[in-house]
Amino acid sequence: MISIKKYSLRQLKQKFVNRDFAIPEIQRQYVWKKQQVLKLMDSIFRNYPIGIGLVWNTPFSKAINIRPNNRTIVPPFNKKAKHTELIIDGQQRLSTIFGVIMGIEERPDAGSYINFRDLFFNCDKQAERRFVFSSRYDENTKGYIRLHDLLNTQPAVLRRRLSLTNRETSEATKCFKAFHHYSFLLLMFTGSNVDDIREVFVRINSAGMRVNRADTLFAKATDVSLRDHILDTKRGLKHSYQFISNEAMQSALGLAYGATTITGRVLESVLTKIEKNKKHNGEFTKIWKNLQYGYEEAVDFLVNHLKIIHPSLLPYQNIYTLLSFFFYLNKSRAKPSQIKEIKKWFWFTACGERYSGAAFNRNIPDDIKFFKRLAKTSNAKFIPSEKVSPADFLKIDYQKSSSISKAYFLMLRSKRPAYLLNGYEMILDDASSVSNRKDRHHIFPKAHLRRIQVNPRWINSICNICYIEADENQSINDIHPRNYLKEYKKHRHFTRVMKSHLIPASAISPVWDTNNKRSFLNFLNVRGKLIVGEIEKLAGTKLFEKFDEIRRI
Repeated sequence: MISIKKYSLRQLKQKFVNRDFAIPEIQRQYVWKKQQVLKLMDSIFRNYPIGIGLVWNTPFSKAINIRPNNRTIVPPFNKKAKHTELIIDGQQRLSTIFGVIMGIEERPDAGSYINFRDLFFNCDKQAERRFVFSSRYDENTKGYIRLHDLLNTQPAVLRRRLSLTNRETSEATKCFKAFHHYSFLLLMFTGSNVDDIREVFVRINSAGMRVNRADTLFAKATDVSLRDHILDTKRGLKHSYQFISNEAMQSALGLAYGATTITGRVLESVLTKIEKNKKHNGEFTKIWKNLQYGYEEAVDFLVNHLKIIHPSLLPYQNIYTLLSFFFYLNKSRAKPSQIKEIKKWFWFTACGERYSGAAFNRNIPDDIKFFKRLAKTSNAKFIPSEKVSPADFLKIDYQKSSSISKAYFLMLRSKRPAYLLNGYEMILDDASSVSNRKDRHHIFPKAHLRRIQVNPRWINSICNICYIEADENQSINDIHPRNYLKEYKKHRHFTRVMKSHLIPASAISPVWDTNNKRSFLNFLNVRGKLIVGEIEKLAGTKLFEKFDEIRRI
């Protein structure tokens, strides 16, 4: 049975207070940002439609089977109530409304980093933005009223309490009425079972709602509280690895349950199997305990052996998946012989773009088999299937978020690049995986190369990019390296700094050549060989085909 019900803000608040609503575990946490909150408030203020929520009204005996999500802004349902209303769709909007009218502060455990008490109404009717977030404003800030107070207090009382002017009182009254006269619509349905609800959730969120695969898969394993297990494990991961994707962790669980690949369909099958085998939940507990060790050990390996100090630096998130699976099987830290083979696998996978496009379905199953062998016997070898083309590798645009560009910058980070000005090691923050970082710049400036009509593909290639501090980059402008480097050449640390960036700077280096086009062409060849050689040194094996000279730019 389906019906549409209208609620005023006061009625909606009472339902929140009574804990009639609950968010089931199949739902994700709160993910909205401040800008989305502001748009919702503005829509209500202007009486614009904000969509309709979908709620399952069911007896408590059924609701308990789907479990409330306890890590949400909205409190879990009242266990003494005969009926419960589970929010299946629209929870971000409803959670936001609850946060505003109840004045909820930050709740990191619920995924919310918004303090709703910092939300203010601007009394200036000419203002472009009528709602703003500010931690500096308070009750004494002229022209602004905390929205939580405004919605929970009669305008006349608010006027006396805050000493509002007539104009401010008029606008506050307008806002109060707009919210309290607004009709909040909920589509209620009854009579379904738990499996139907899960299917409704999956169908809704695959029909346009921006919910990722992980949230859909969480709906398949609520009986073992998979979401809670993953969130709890993430909180214990060091070096910012609490930001690793849920998909990467779910995929490792699928492998632990015997999956031979990590596609969405295979994982859905595995998680459905976990959910149906309720009497075997002890098996899940045992597997999860061992897998948790795998998750933690994978972080230690990535940080200590590959210097990947943040998951955003990973060429692929599935690298973390497979390492977690390996340590789950290995049940101990990697031995020197295993470390050697994992490094080969890592650099070949990143530089060869092995998990991109069609190569994903071919290489993932092979790598699963490899890690099974490596855990079984530390003498197992990783043998690259084919060599990487140096020209294709070096031509990659540094601005594209490809595994090659990430591998290149990881290699460069391992050289501990230094500042041109003083020779000190550069401070490279965790966010340096983002392609347009201000500390990534062209060695041969773009404007200079465009003037001499160099192919754009080579202008932005990784071969022409290095870490340069923003202030130093200002002095480079658009001139040839021979002109801007001569200012630094007099420093004693110059040669060492240039080596840390893999920039050839000897007396016969192409950077000093006065023939502009020849200078850049020869630079690509000399630096290209240095880059390829350095990566192979890190990998401990030959990864690339023979380096043929680049002849055309």
